[in-house]
Amino acid sequence: MTSRKLLGSVAAAALMGLAALPLHAQEGTLTWGKPAEITGFDVHVAGTVASWEMYQMVYETLLSADDELGLQAGLAESWEQTSDTTYTLTIREGAAFSNGRAVTTDDVIGSFERIKNPETASYWSHQLGDIASIEAVGDRTVQVELAKPHATFLPALAHITAAILPMKELREGSFDPTQEMMGSGPFMVENHNQDESWTLKANPHYWRDGYPLAATLEVPIIPDESARIAAIRDGRIDFTTFENPDVQRMLGTNAQVEIQPQQTTNYYRLDVNALKEDSAFFDKRVRQAMNLSLDREAINNFVFDGSSAVDYPVPAAFGKDACRDLDTYAMPRDERLEKARGLLEEAGNTSPEVALTISSANPVLGRIGQVVQQNLSEAGFEVEINQVPTAEYLQKVFTDGDFDFSASWLAGYTDPGMVIKWWDPNFAVWNLSFQQNVPELSEALKEVSSIADEAVRDEKLVEICEMIDDGANLLALVGKSDYVVYRNDQVEVVVADRSGSANTYQYIAEFDPK
Repeated sequence: MTSRKLLGSVAAAALMGLAALPLHAQEGTLTWGKPAEITGFDVHVAGTVASWEMYQMVYETLLSADDELGLQAGLAESWEQTSDTTYTLTIREGAAFSNGRAVTTDDVIGSFERIKNPETASYWSHQLGDIASIEAVGDRTVQVELAKPHATFLPALAHITAAILPMKELREGSFDPTQEMMGSGPFMVENHNQDESWTLKANPHYWRDGYPLAATLEVPIIPDESARIAAIRDGRIDFTTFENPDVQRMLGTNAQVEIQPQQTTNYYRLDVNALKEDSAFFDKRVRQAMNLSLDREAINNFVFDGSSAVDYPVPAAFGKDACRDLDTYAMPRDERLEKARGLLEEAGNTSPEVALTISSANPVLGRIGQVVQQNLSEAGFEVEINQVPTAEYLQKVFTDGDFDFSASWLAGYTDPGMVIKWWDPNFAVWNLSFQQNVPELSEALKEVSSIADEAVRDEKLVEICEMIDDGANLLALVGKSDYVVYRNDQVEVVVADRSGSANTYQYIAEFDPK
């Protein structure tokens, strides 16, 4: 394993936009055991990590993020903010799509316009802010003018959902982003068997000469955790990821198998349905009682053996104190339980019966559910746990709103102002089926987006945390780490120590098959 911080001058030069000498000609095959199939082809629309992981092999964004969650060059070799609302970005010379056509300012402008177009239904549209105009100011430079200040505009460009598409081909009809992929990234799709496998080939027009180091990337879809463990043990796959902190124990002792933990700004969460009228959680007091009953430290200890930490709506990884003093976190547990029972009595429902819906694909969520079940029983709740296939889980929670509460995880991205916006369902879109629209909270979230002064923004985040806690509608639990597992006798990998955009394999071009 190569730590990102220890990369040599070749990779460093490439990231700075300089011509990098290839380490060797592209050769060999990588085999990635992918835990899940994508949920849609459209990079501007699909909002699942399973999709993002594949998009990141093929597409590129104007900016990316480093280990410290700072911005670094992507398709844009340079960028500048010249006023509160004006940004200029210059496209990297030599960047080209896999069909050989150079990336142009028209592709950048068209991609922004497509994301912002309501017909696209991109949940990322609001993350880019209110764009007043975007125009070319040179052969490779675009200027973006926002209608009002939007502090997280640049960090939003570093997420794969802001990928740049080949707009000429899209308009001509030779490329359909809802059915296929074509980007300027290190790989291009050669073959896809739904729910079975992908075969990707090196993009011959990738701007980094000599990269990717692998000529081929084979991607079998292996949802079953035990099957991935067996595949990495016997060398049928070169690398994969696990969310289960017990992966070290499950893999046993094998000198050829290594584990690289990756810290993230992500955290496990509970989605609590405030809109389903026949659910006990339709009453805010019951939701508040549930929140007070949670023992987040117990989740950390029993599920993660103390290796995680209690987390907050503003992720702890950003070092903010915004939510830490709330009763939900700071009040002793016995006092919280007493307060929770009082709220249930006030609501006239001292023994609420609720069902926790969990995707069966992630065993960690099941274990979290068991601790939550025990936590809530101490306040009087009767919790049934329903583990269902992923497709059914997605339908129930994010489409039909047919659930009481569910366990999942939330991406923290690269700026606290980005993740906090999801508490406005009209902004987020993906949580419209269960998230209550609170006008005061929505206004506060809009306001915080326009605050450039960090100290002033931190004060506003405290106010926002109080409103989020009052609604008890979407709850942070504990931090989430990912575990990259690979065969050191088959591949050399480069993994960032920390990721803020679920971009585990952002350095896939540097993975070197042995």
